[in-house]
Amino acid sequence: MIVTPRMDPKALVAAVRDAAQRHNMTWEALVPDAFQVDFAHEEAEELAYAEMAAAKAALRDHICETYGISIRELSSLTAL
Repeated sequence: MIVTPRMDPKALVAAVRDAAQRHNMTWEALVPDAFQVDFAHEEAEELAYAEMAAAKAALRDHICETYGISIRELSSLTAL
């Protein structure tokens, strides 16, 4: 799914959750335990991470655009 800031807000949140879940699965495959790294899963993990980052950026951009705040202001609000 291509995620854009113009999507429905609930769809944006769902996209972030789905992407985070996919990233978690690929991370677990890449690093099955504290003593192993399975490099055969590195490309899939990098792709899943990039998809998660794009979904998070679209949600962030939507929030900033909707409420007329900067990324810095949003970050400050999340730290409260």
